[in-house]
Amino acid sequence: MDFTERTPIEAGFAPVFRERVAPELDRLEAERQALLATAKQRLGIVAAAWAVLSALAVWSGTGDVWVAPVVLALFAGVAGYFIWNSLARRWGGSLAAAVMPAVCDFLGDLSYDREARDRFPLDRAVALGLIDEHNRVSLQDRLEGRYRDTEFEVVEAHLRRRTRGGGEDDDTKETTVFKGLLFRISTPEPAPTPILIARDHGKLGNAIGSFFAEGFGRKMPKVEVDHPEFETHFELHAEDAAAARDYLPPAFLDNLLAIAREESDRAGDRAMKGMTAGFRRDSFYLALARDAEFLEMGGLTQPVADVAPEVHKVFHDIALVRRIIDRLHGDAPSV
Repeated sequence: MDFTERTPIEAGFAPVFRERVAPELDRLEAERQALLATAKQRLGIVAAAWAVLSALAVWSGTGDVWVAPVVLALFAGVAGYFIWNSLARRWGGSLAAAVMPAVCDFLGDLSYDREARDRFPLDRAVALGLIDEHNRVSLQDRLEGRYRDTEFEVVEAHLRRRTRGGGEDDDTKETTVFKGLLFRISTPEPAPTPILIARDHGKLGNAIGSFFAEGFGRKMPKVEVDHPEFETHFELHAEDAAAARDYLPPAFLDNLLAIAREESDRAGDRAMKGMTAGFRRDSFYLALARDAEFLEMGGLTQPVADVAPEVHKVFHDIALVRRIIDRLHGDAPSV
């Protein structure tokens, strides 16, 4: 199987694909088919159990005859969902293990960890005000490397807050705090003061946000900048206003707007509302809300022969990281 290079970041990968990825495809296809068969078998067992239990419930004749089958169907649906997702994720891990090392070695100065074992400095992002407090964390697909002599790490994150109600039922409620990509990118010069680039929620919303802010981000003084478009969408906070303005000239704010507008998979105001950023010491932190999955490859029902488009998507996602770093350097994206 051949790989056709489509974008600049892929240039030269075709022989690597032929030598390192293609020889694994038959083995991977056999594994996929085995996992798919296992999924079908387990889903069949769930369906059979639902049918038997529903029939027994109807035969017993207690209560409304349709209540038990419907309730059991809901339980069966949940069980089937977890069975399928578990095996699909196992398959995605196998495919990533075959593809990602070749991609990382080809690009150089890049490592990949599907399980995100090295985590991410979430406490710093919370303290700076990029993301709110949370007590449920799901991290995966972590990249760490260097591009243009700039160190970076990026991880896909799903952060949630679970709260327990105080009523008689003592119900729990879970809300999504953030879903998307979190970046930490080294800066050529340390920031002279902590800086937060927060969403603008209007005068009242900003005041409420500052009052209830977690960490020190929005509690820092608001900094006025001579950039009307930036002020329309974002609020700048810093301990030292003059130092922050010197550190973030108008051209840099233009690039931040371009990142929010063009690197999100959302459109219009949703894109602008999906970004927060900040500086602390020698690091730039970026939270970019996204709906699409990051570095996701293959589905359990998709033959391995169709893997080339999945590899193109991997390069596309890695190019996103490089485009952001290009813009932080003040240049037009090169990939």
